[in-house]
Amino acid sequence: MSKPNFSLTRVANSCVLLELHGQAVLTDPWFTQRWYLRRGEPLGLPIDQLPPLTAIIATSSAPNHWDLRALAQIQHRATPVYVSGQRMARQARGLGYSNVRVLAWHERCALTPTLSLEAVPAGRTLLGRNNAYVLTSEHTRVFFGGEIEDVTLLHRYRAESAPVDVAFLPTNGLRPIIGPPLVMGPAQAVAGAVALGARTLVAVHDAHARCAVAGVPAPRVRCRRRRHGAARA
Repeated sequence: MSKPNFSLTRVANSCVLLELHGQAVLTDPWFTQRWYLRRGEPLGLPIDQLPPLTAIIATSSAPNHWDLRALAQIQHRATPVYVSGQRMARQARGLGYSNVRVLAWHERCALTPTLSLEAVPAGRTLLGRNNAYVLTSEHTRVFFGGEIEDVTLLHRYRAESAPVDVAFLPTNGLRPIIGPPLVMGPAQAVAGAVALGARTLVAVHDAHARCAVAGVPAPRVRCRRRRHGAARA
């Protein structure tokens, strides 16, 4: 698959810089570590090297998806921020972000005249509702699910929507000591990508892997490393 106007730079975990037709979108910001929460990998891109952002999107309020310390270090507070819950919105506004919006499931908005964003159901946890997102440009549709476990939700979405080109899905099957898994494991991620009609699966929330790309199934997919860990599919 050739998508010359789409590139990605992995930062860590589910934090990815997506660039679609000249528009940069940062997902699930996580740049700083806690004593109880370690990345297990070097940052693919420091905060001070971020380009001007079209938007910041966050799927979950968990600290490895919603890093308030990092958000406080991003200079451009006019960057639009899209979140899954009201508490996250209040936190972002408290940090000085002036354009913050909670996207309800199935809600759509235009980021630019050529790039749209849709919130997709991604289940609930004790921290609240999770969003997945679909970014659609003229030639590319990207599904980003940083914190999702139920493949059924993807089947439901696909039953009413066009297929996506690229799916970002979690693969480490994280689960608490008591209770069901919080995110997909590898088999569920592959099944999810197939359900979405994606030809490319990019693993996120994957513990320590960096640029994991697999065909699902599809023609051969090439992952060319760029500076700071970026790759073009």
